[in-house]
Amino acid sequence: MIKKIGIVATAIIAGAGLVVGGHAAFGSGPQVHFRATLAGSVAMTSQTTLSFIGAGTATQMGRITNAGSIVITGSDPSCPNAIANVNTETLTTAGGDTLTIVSQDIACPTGPGTVHGTGQWHVTGGTGRFAGTTGTGVADGGADFNAGTFTMNLTGTLEMSHG
Repeated sequence: MIKKIGIVATAIIAGAGLVVGGHAAFGSGPQVHFRATLAGSVAMTSQTTLSFIGAGTATQMGRITNAGSIVITGSDPSCPNAIANVNTETLTTAGGDTLTIVSQDIACPTGPGTVHGTGQWHVTGGTGRFAGTTGTGVADGGADFNAGTFTMNLTGTLEMSHG
C-alpha cells in the first residue's frame, strides 16, 4: 500500500507543475509567457502527503528554488491506478521574491515506484515583484520514489501587477 501511494504521489508531484487551470488573470500589467524547469528530491510525509524541494530556472524569475507539498485527494479514471492530488508550490528567486501556485493534478503510475503527472495550476500569491501577480498554466512532470527524485515543467502566462 505504501509503495502504491509512493507511485501515486510521484505522479502527483510530476503533474502538479504541468497543467495550468482556467482561472482568469486579474493583474494590472501585460500578460507574459512563463516557463519553469525544476528538479530535486521528493519524500512521502504520510500516506496521503508528500513534500519536495528543488531548484531550476524560470522566465521572469531567473534561478529559483522550490518547495512544495502534495495532498492526495483520491483516485481518478484518467489512467489505471491514477491518483488525484492538490499541489501547492512556492517558487523563490535568488533575491527572495516568491510566486505561489496551486495545481489540481493527476498522477499515473509508469512503473514500480515511478509516476508521470499532469495538471492545471493557477497563481495564489506572490511577494516582492510578484505581489499581485495572477496567472494560469499547465504542469508536466515525473517522480521516481525509488531514487527520491522529481522533475517538473511549468508553462503558462502571468499577469504581473505594476502597482
